[in-house]
Amino acid sequence: MNSGNITIHSSRKFGKEEKRPSKNAKDSSRSIQKRFSFSEVISTYFKQSKKTGIPPKKIKLDELHTFANQLSVLLQSGVPLLSALSILADQMHEKPFRSVILAIIGDINRGTTFHEGLARFPTIFPNIFVSLVKVAEISGGLPDILRQISEYLHKQDKTQKRIKSATAYPKFVFFFFLFILIGVVYGLVPKFQETFASYDAELPVLTEILLAVSNAALKYIYIELGLVVSGIVAWKRFLKTSKGIYFQANLVLKIPVIGNLISKDILSRFCRTLRVLLKSGVPLVTGLEVAAETAQDVIYTSALHKIRRGIISGDTFAKQLAIYPQFPAMVVKMIATGEQSGSLDKMLLNIADLYDSELDAKIAGLSTIIEPVLMVGLGIIAVFVILALYLPIFKLGSIM
Repeated sequence: MNSGNITIHSSRKFGKEEKRPSKNAKDSSRSIQKRFSFSEVISTYFKQSKKTGIPPKKIKLDELHTFANQLSVLLQSGVPLLSALSILADQMHEKPFRSVILAIIGDINRGTTFHEGLARFPTIFPNIFVSLVKVAEISGGLPDILRQISEYLHKQDKTQKRIKSATAYPKFVFFFFLFILIGVVYGLVPKFQETFASYDAELPVLTEILLAVSNAALKYIYIELGLVVSGIVAWKRFLKTSKGIYFQANLVLKIPVIGNLISKDILSRFCRTLRVLLKSGVPLVTGLEVAAETAQDVIYTSALHKIRRGIISGDTFAKQLAIYPQFPAMVVKMIATGEQSGSLDKMLLNIADLYDSELDAKIAGLSTIIEPVLMVGLGIIAVFVILALYLPIFKLGSIM
């Protein structure tokens, strides 16, 4: 493969590659080594690590998408890989991502391949990124592969932002109201209770209920805090077990409306990932292994690994999918059609686009439903609290 002036010779697919840089590549390598010496790479790497915890646990998708896109453009323009990486590192200034790119430059200078350098940072570069770069290093076409990766990441970023945007306002309203309600129960109601106690009068039922709730909350506050803290700790520990992981995945997928949205997002992401891999020349069995991890759901991931084993045993992709209820009949039929016609990658893209359009419509509809339902629910609670606090005052005022 030619990427700039660097030539990679491979003896077998997905095997160990032997790199033989050309004279110009060596000159380019020396030039970059002068600018980014090993000591500078390590120094910058650990300096950033101290400040930000590099290797970072997460890099924003839009940042990763921009990196892949810019690297693709530079390589397409004939800039050698090392030079292109150094140009991008220059642009990043003090960002944590810069330290990672410098470390990868250092790795390549010491003889590793690009995909091996990327693989050192699994929390930053997803499996699909590393796998596709590995394919490109063997078969050629790194700029085109990077462009596909960029488009894929951009699509994922848009979907995530759309979901976050749809749920941001309801979350804010809910937690803000919860904060106010806690303030009322623990702070405001006791003060009203002192006022009510100074009058020898019978209180309305609503007021009695609110006072009873407030008194119980204040009386057992330490027990409540202990239960909340121990509950959170126990829940987090449970979620680290295999049973807990499966329980949470099942629970989330069974939530009305939300579970359906998550399923569509998982299927869209899986189909789009597998399509990119197949289009790049990755075999179906290998592609399934990589794409299964992008599901980010243990139920789907487990099913896809079993499907992969079934295909290895000689079954078709569609027949294996039909075994698992997570994959709708429509998806199975479309996959079967794609297998028969030899256009599986196109069919996967059609499925991904279909689910993306459904997601758009569902998210838009969800926003219009959640907000009024939430406001009505919170409004009922607010009216209850206001009536409970002010009915005795109105009653006392009428008596006096």
